[in-house]
Amino acid sequence: MPSTNGHDGHGDPVGERQDRVAVYLRVSSDEQRSRETIKTQSVFLENYVSLYSLEVAGVYSDDGVSGTVPLRERPAGKRLLEDAKAGKFGTVLVYRLDRIGRTLLGVIDAHDRLAGADVALKSATEPMDTATPAGRLIFQMFASFGEYERASIVERSRDGLQRAFKDGKQLGCIPYGYDIDEHGKFVVVEDEAAIIRRIIADVASGGATLYAVIKSLNDEGIPSPGHKYRGRPRKHGGRWGRSTVRGIIHQAAYSGTHVVNAHDGPVERSVPAIVEPELQQKAQAQLAENKRYSGGKPGRKYLLRGLISCEACGGAFVGDPAKSSNGRRYNYYGCWKKKASSEGRAAGCPRVGAEWIEDLVWTDIRGFLEKPGEVLERVRKSLESESEGENLEERRADLTRRLKATQVEKNRLIKAYSQEIIDDEELEVQLVDLRNRIENLKMLISAVEADLAHEVETQQVAASTEAWLMTLRDRLEEIEEDTEGAWQQRREIVTLLVERITVGRDADGRVTVSVTYRFAPSESGAFMYGERDSTEFNPDHADEEGELAAVFVREVADVLAGNAP
Repeated sequence: MPSTNGHDGHGDPVGERQDRVAVYLRVSSDEQRSRETIKTQSVFLENYVSLYSLEVAGVYSDDGVSGTVPLRERPAGKRLLEDAKAGKFGTVLVYRLDRIGRTLLGVIDAHDRLAGADVALKSATEPMDTATPAGRLIFQMFASFGEYERASIVERSRDGLQRAFKDGKQLGCIPYGYDIDEHGKFVVVEDEAAIIRRIIADVASGGATLYAVIKSLNDEGIPSPGHKYRGRPRKHGGRWGRSTVRGIIHQAAYSGTHVVNAHDGPVERSVPAIVEPELQQKAQAQLAENKRYSGGKPGRKYLLRGLISCEACGGAFVGDPAKSSNGRRYNYYGCWKKKASSEGRAAGCPRVGAEWIEDLVWTDIRGFLEKPGEVLERVRKSLESESEGENLEERRADLTRRLKATQVEKNRLIKAYSQEIIDDEELEVQLVDLRNRIENLKMLISAVEADLAHEVETQQVAASTEAWLMTLRDRLEEIEEDTEGAWQQRREIVTLLVERITVGRDADGRVTVSVTYRFAPSESGAFMYGERDSTEFNPDHADEEGELAAVFVREVADVLAGNAP
């Protein structure tokens, strides 16, 4: 080992850096629910540090982060690795090794990166010392146990749910018309069952359409099903709608067989029937017949459906047409909560002209498609910054070099045994250690090669995105034709390029519309209803824009592969 003249490679006096520890804490959301919180680990490690008189260089806490996420990709974990490279501490202290990771690859990768910075990894509750072959063997076992434990928990949970469903237990929302008794069995709620029988009978007779049933229920003020959980009263929804009534007609439980979609496939269990199976089948057939011969003028298609939300209540905007006294139709986007509940009406949810906002958004998109250079440049910069974060080629070369050195070390060990320099017991311990180190290095090399392959694929997608945008620019006139195919293409493009649209009101009560594009600044400005304020590119939001651009590229990849959203 080269002399450091009393200092380590970071300029700190030898021993000083090793005496400083970094405390790392982590819980996932599942563990929080089971009360294994950050506080539990923190208190234990505080006592541990006090007991052994350790100097804490810093506390790094990842709250609500899964153990399957690599340490380098967690917010606090990333800072921990950066500070380790900077020489701020000599040891990372954790409550248990599974705080570092719940997969063998995750733990091995984190340990390898810390070791590369001359930082030790220590568990406060598990005896291990990675400086010795026996200690490394114990470390390997604990790392493997963490992955095994996670897999076992997932399997037991899945199997437990499957058994519960087969035993007739209801773990989620209880279907309308039923409750659960003290024995966990379905029982009929007669008041609700009477509404179900009425709906199914009316549709089965052919004398009532879906619209007529909905209108009758709403006119009579009958509460809609809403939702109900075991041991709680049913929380009714707003108004009856098409999906609610259609769901009742198709709910298999009402004929005596409740179907639950479990992990291993649908599970059927018997429940008290509310209607005769033949009557429900007749209602379903009549519903299909009504739809087949519904006729009439097709409804208007809304280009921005699913993209607009209400600033006042957070509800989604839907098509909200209206007619004047002289019969003229006006098309709007309106908040569904305003239509369906008193909550929306009380919030004063606004609505906005459909043609106006669709023209506004399409004009912006058209301008981008004619000159897509800015977003492509931003995509390239985003990809470059990802590549600069870690030189994968260098890491692969380093791991490959170490693998070869470890294999040479293994050969030397076997030669030493053949020359009777070491005995059987020493050979066994060191050989197991070397085999584990070799397998770990191979695993890390495979992971780096997978990352390199992903990087190449992303670069190829970026090139395909550029070609796709250029093709769209040349086909704009075709895309803007008044045909079904052209509308579908516009819808696909809008879904890709629009991040979100928010409709609200300003201080004077006027309707405002805020549009965020994936190709434009993250704060692209508020558009007054009927007016528009132009906003130039804002460099302060470049990071977020890069993220939006990267999302845009990934979604384009789906379109190019024929998997349009």
